[in-house]
Amino acid sequence: MGSCDPNASKIYKIDVGGDKIGLAGVEHAFLEVMKLGLTGDQVAEKLLEIVGRRNFIPESAEMQYKWALYLAYRNYIADPSTGKKAMEFDQQPVC
Repeated sequence: MGSCDPNASKIYKIDVGGDKIGLAGVEHAFLEVMKLGLTGDQVAEKLLEIVGRRNFIPESAEMQYKWALYLAYRNYIADPSTGKKAMEFDQQPVC
């Protein structure tokens, strides 16, 4: 049995167009965007860019992913503990 990296990204479930989609690196993307001080459309674009580095995002669904990530980000910055709990569905690191 192999060992997992305890520092590996967790998978977060985000509602994308009515479907719950598991994505890696979401919290990292939120923290990165917070540091950059972006607003509005810039936030959505940057979130999609960062999350898209580690996840396949179909080109045809980019707008839905941007909106979903933006809404999740707004919930996260309003109350990180609540926002994180609302998204997180896998307590184990990705192996």
